[in-house]
Amino acid sequence: MKKLIRRLMILLIVFGLCFLGYYVYAVSPKDYEFHEQNYINSQISSQLNGLKIAFLSDINLTNQESITRFQEIVKELNNYPFDMVIFGGDLYDDQVFKTDEVSQILKSIQCQYGKLAILGERDEKSSLEVTQVLNNGGFEVLNNETRPLYYKDTSLTLVAYDDEYDFSKLKETQDKLVVGISHQPDTFIQAKNYVDLQLSGHSYGGSVYFPYLGSMFPIEGAKTYNHGTYEEKNATLIVSNGISGPSSFPYKVFCPNQVLLVSFYSKSNDV
Repeated sequence: MKKLIRRLMILLIVFGLCFLGYYVYAVSPKDYEFHEQNYINSQISSQLNGLKIAFLSDINLTNQESITRFQEIVKELNNYPFDMVIFGGDLYDDQVFKTDEVSQILKSIQCQYGKLAILGERDEKSSLEVTQVLNNGGFEVLNNETRPLYYKDTSLTLVAYDDEYDFSKLKETQDKLVVGISHQPDTFIQAKNYVDLQLSGHSYGGSVYFPYLGSMFPIEGAKTYNHGTYEEKNATLIVSNGISGPSSFPYKVFCPNQVLLVSFYSKSNDV
């Protein structure tokens, strides 16, 4: 009986490893999910209760197949209720191509309160072209700047920044709630002293991530923060796994590609 149990356990382990290997190499590069998350903060006024932001990051377009996949994701996204959309950087993996088609897909994203974007490090070498693609898709591209974000009869402060941003500027804001967007999550090391919420991408969720162990291969700009949600100094960081990994390593382990849907609620509300 003990031998039988051992054999069964070995078979289960082998089957599990085979299934994991199949998923990682054959399924995970194209697989994705829509991940809904609540952000709860006492600074959120009753007028901001229920605000929902769709956060897209690391699209990493490489070929026509990836464009078709992105189009399918956008069609599915439009079936969800959300108020505004923010793009967190890295539209293309390398070369900019099919700009009109990509702009049309971005333009088809339907929301009432605005479409905003920042650039990632992969966008920088073709920043003018990528910015034009985003602009033609209805996105306002921000670069180390602060602007009010209006929602119904109220507003919050949105700030886009990188690791060179002068955070002392945020002391001038009049809004109670400050939301930051930054491609690299490690900017939270500084930003947590000034913002209430930061949304980031770049890390791919760690690519190869194991609970309790963390990311096996953290990348530059995501060494400290690279997966999930962090809360420090009364500030919250939410890191997206991204829509697609880079062409050099598109595989995912326990951090599926995702579109984030972040809903805002006051602590006084039951959610």
